[in-house]
Amino acid sequence: MALMTVTISPKDSITYDPSPEVKHGDLVVFVMTGYAAGTTATVSFHHDNCFTTRSPFKVTGDNAVPVPLTVAPHAKRGMHPFQVHIHARKVQDDSTTEGQADRKNGGIDVNNDPPVEVRR
Repeated sequence: MALMTVTISPKDSITYDPSPEVKHGDLVVFVMTGYAAGTTATVSFHHDNCFTTRSPFKVTGDNAVPVPLTVAPHAKRGMHPFQVHIHARKVQDDSTTEGQADRKNGGIDVNNDPPVEVRR
Protein backbone atom coordinates (compact mmCIF):
# COMPACT_ATOMS: atom_id res chain seq x y z
CA MET A 1 0.00 0.00 0.00
CA ALA A 2 1.42 3.36 -1.05
CA LEU A 3 0.48 6.94 -0.21
CA MET A 4 -0.06 9.60 -2.86
CA THR A 5 -0.56 13.28 -1.99
CA VAL A 6 -2.60 15.54 -4.27
CA THR A 7 -1.69 19.18 -3.59
CA ILE A 8 -4.00 21.99 -4.69
CA SER A 9 -2.34 25.41 -4.93
CA PRO A 10 -3.11 28.71 -6.66
CA LYS A 11 0.22 28.81 -8.50
CA ASP A 12 0.94 25.17 -9.45
CA SER A 13 -2.68 24.15 -9.89
CA ILE A 14 -2.67 20.45 -8.95
CA THR A 15 0.46 18.39 -8.28
CA TYR A 16 0.90 14.74 -7.36
CA ASP A 17 3.53 13.19 -5.12
CA PRO A 18 5.00 10.85 -6.16
CA SER A 19 2.80 10.69 -9.32
CA PRO A 20 -0.89 10.54 -10.34
CA GLU A 21 -0.67 6.74 -10.64
CA VAL A 22 -2.18 4.54 -7.94
CA LYS A 23 -3.04 0.89 -7.39
CA HIS A 24 -6.01 -0.69 -5.66
CA GLY A 25 -5.72 -0.28 -1.89
CA ASP A 26 -3.36 2.73 -2.12
CA LEU A 27 -4.11 5.79 0.02
CA VAL A 28 -4.67 9.26 -1.45
CA VAL A 29 -4.62 12.50 0.56
CA PHE A 30 -5.84 15.87 -0.79
CA VAL A 31 -4.20 18.98 0.72
CA MET A 32 -4.19 22.71 -0.05
CA THR A 33 -1.21 25.06 0.05
CA GLY A 34 -0.86 28.80 -0.58
CA TYR A 35 -4.44 29.61 0.40
CA ALA A 36 -5.67 31.47 3.46
CA ALA A 37 -6.72 29.25 6.37
CA GLY A 38 -10.42 29.96 5.76
CA THR A 39 -10.34 28.64 2.21
CA THR A 40 -12.26 25.46 1.40
CA ALA A 41 -12.42 23.25 -1.65
CA THR A 42 -14.77 20.55 -2.87
CA VAL A 43 -13.28 17.66 -4.85
CA SER A 44 -15.79 15.86 -7.10
CA PHE A 45 -14.98 12.85 -9.26
CA HIS A 46 -16.77 12.48 -12.61
CA HIS A 47 -17.31 8.75 -12.01
CA ASP A 48 -17.75 7.99 -8.36
CA ASN A 49 -16.07 4.58 -8.33
CA CYS A 50 -12.42 5.42 -7.59
CA PHE A 51 -12.47 5.35 -3.77
CA THR A 52 -14.18 3.31 -1.07
CA THR A 53 -15.81 6.61 0.03
CA ARG A 54 -18.10 8.51 -2.33
CA SER A 55 -17.29 12.04 -3.47
CA PRO A 56 -17.53 15.00 -3.10
CA PHE A 57 -14.73 15.47 -0.56
CA LYS A 58 -14.11 18.67 1.37
CA VAL A 59 -10.58 20.04 1.81
CA THR A 60 -9.65 23.01 4.00
CA GLY A 61 -6.79 25.47 3.70
CA ASP A 62 -5.48 24.69 7.18
CA ASN A 63 -5.00 20.95 6.35
CA ALA A 64 -5.47 20.19 10.05
CA VAL A 65 -6.04 16.47 9.59
CA PRO A 66 -6.24 15.39 5.95
CA VAL A 67 -8.31 12.23 5.65
CA PRO A 68 -6.69 9.50 3.54
CA LEU A 69 -8.94 7.96 0.90
CA THR A 70 -8.52 4.32 -0.15
CA VAL A 71 -8.51 3.38 -3.85
CA ALA A 72 -11.41 0.92 -4.14
CA PRO A 73 -10.82 -2.70 -5.12
CA HIS A 74 -13.54 -2.27 -7.79
CA ALA A 75 -12.00 0.89 -9.33
CA LYS A 76 -11.58 0.41 -13.06
CA ARG A 77 -8.16 0.72 -14.62
CA GLY A 78 -7.55 4.10 -16.26
CA MET A 79 -7.95 7.80 -15.59
CA HIS A 80 -10.46 8.98 -13.01
CA PRO A 81 -10.91 12.73 -13.64
CA PHE A 82 -12.02 15.14 -10.96
CA GLN A 83 -12.81 18.83 -10.50
CA VAL A 84 -11.83 21.00 -7.57
CA HIS A 85 -14.08 23.96 -6.74
CA ILE A 86 -12.21 26.39 -4.51
CA HIS A 87 -14.03 28.87 -2.34
CA ALA A 88 -11.28 31.30 -1.40
CA ARG A 89 -11.28 34.26 0.92
CA LYS A 90 -7.89 35.57 -0.06
CA VAL A 91 -4.72 33.96 -1.41
CA GLN A 92 -1.56 34.68 0.57
CA ASP A 93 0.05 36.53 -2.36
CA ASP A 94 -3.03 38.81 -2.71
CA SER A 95 -3.75 37.69 -6.29
CA THR A 96 -7.29 36.58 -5.44
CA THR A 97 -9.88 38.84 -3.85
CA GLU A 98 -12.40 38.15 -1.13
CA GLY A 99 -15.10 35.61 -2.03
CA GLN A 100 -13.72 34.64 -5.44
CA ALA A 101 -14.15 31.00 -6.50
CA ASP A 102 -11.80 29.01 -8.69
CA ARG A 103 -12.01 25.67 -10.46
CA LYS A 104 -9.20 23.24 -11.26
CA ASN A 105 -9.17 19.91 -13.06
CA GLY A 106 -7.12 16.83 -12.27
CA GLY A 107 -7.18 13.07 -12.44
CA ILE A 108 -5.97 9.93 -10.73
CA ASP A 109 -4.72 7.07 -12.90
CA VAL A 110 -5.50 3.59 -11.57
CA ASN A 111 -2.74 1.64 -13.28
CA ASN A 112 -3.71 -1.98 -12.69
CA ASP A 113 -6.86 -4.03 -13.12
CA PRO A 114 -9.15 -4.67 -10.15
CA PRO A 115 -8.31 -7.78 -8.16
CA VAL A 116 -9.93 -10.94 -9.46
CA GLU A 117 -12.34 -12.63 -7.10
CA VAL A 118 -11.48 -16.30 -6.69
CA ARG A 119 -14.53 -18.53 -6.53
CA ARG A 120 -14.38 -22.09 -5.26
